[in-house]
Amino acid sequence: MSSTAPQSYTYKTFVNTDGEQTSIPVDVYIPETAAQTQLTPVVWVHTGGFLQGTRKFVPPHFVRALAKHKLALVAPDFRLCPQVSIFQVLEDVADCIRWTLDPAARSASGFTSDNVSSDRYILGGSSAGGWPALLLGLALHDEAERIPRPPSAVFAIYAITTVTQDLASFFYEPQKPLSWAADGKLIDKQPLESEGHLIKCLDAQHQLLKSSSTKIRTEAPPASNPVRAALYNFARQEAIYPSLILQDPSESSHVCTPTLIKTKTTTKGTSVRVLIAYGDSDPKVPHSQSLHVVDALKSVGYDDRNLLVIEEKGADHLFDMEPEKEIDGMWTWLTKQL
Repeated sequence: MSSTAPQSYTYKTFVNTDGEQTSIPVDVYIPETAAQTQLTPVVWVHTGGFLQGTRKFVPPHFVRALAKHKLALVAPDFRLCPQVSIFQVLEDVADCIRWTLDPAARSASGFTSDNVSSDRYILGGSSAGGWPALLLGLALHDEAERIPRPPSAVFAIYAITTVTQDLASFFYEPQKPLSWAADGKLIDKQPLESEGHLIKCLDAQHQLLKSSSTKIRTEAPPASNPVRAALYNFARQEAIYPSLILQDPSESSHVCTPTLIKTKTTTKGTSVRVLIAYGDSDPKVPHSQSLHVVDALKSVGYDDRNLLVIEEKGADHLFDMEPEKEIDGMWTWLTKQL
C-alpha cells in the first residue's frame, strides 16, 4: 500500500432508515517504506461540522508525516447530522478506535497488515472532528468507556469544542449575510429542505423514526454534494447550528469540552498529551473555541510538559489544507509523546 493510495475497509454497519444495513468505511494509509517498521496508528476525524465532508479530505501534511514519523493514518467516515446527533458521531468514532486496536476485527474486515500497532495510538481531528477527539481522548464522555485504552496523545486543529450559549454565543447569532460569503448573498433554505438535509430522523430518545424516508449519510464530499456543503454556512446564517447536531438544547452541556475538562479531569487524566492548533483569523470557527479548551486544560494541571498550543497568525479555517503547508512542530511533538 502507498501512503497516497489508501485502502478502504468497513469498520461497522448500522441499520439505515430504509431498514437496510449500511456500511461505514475507513481509509488506512500505510507509508511505502514501512515493510518491516512498526507503525503507530493516527485515528483522525474529518472536517465538515458533522453535517458534510468525507474521510478523503485529508490535509497533505498528514500524508507527508507518515513515513517520516512511522505512522499509519486511519481516517473513518461516520454518520452525518442532522439525521443523527453528535452522540451517534461519538459512538462511530469510538467504534473506529476499537476496530483500530483489535487485530481480529481488522483482519475480519480484510485489513491484514501486522505492522500497525494495536497497543498505542494517536487520536485527533480537524474542525468539528477535533471535538470527538477531545471528548473521547480525554475520557470526557461515556463512549470513552468502550475504548480499550486511552491515546498517547490527542490533537485538535481549529476545532469546534462547545455550543453552549455562554462559551459559543456566536452559534446563536444570525449572520445575514455571512461575514465570509464571497458574493454577500443569503443561502436559500428551499434546496436544503427539498433534498431532506434539514429533516431529522430521531425521536426524543434518539431512536430512529421508522416513518422517516430520509436516509442517513456517512459521506458527503462538498464537490459532489453542493447542497449539503452549504448546510453549515446556512446554520450559521440562521443561528441554528446547535439544533442540527443536538436533539435538544439542554444536551449542549453534555458535550461542552471546556466545562467537562474542569469537572471530569483527574490528575491521572493529565497523562494524555494534548496539542491544540488554530488560526487567529478564523471566522467560521472562532479561535475562542480553542482558547477555552487551553484555559480549561491549564486549570486542571496541564503545562508545557503535556500541552502544546500552536497559533497560526493570520490563518483562516482549513489553513493546513494548503498543499505545502506544515504545522510547525506538530508531528515531531506528537510522536515524542509515544
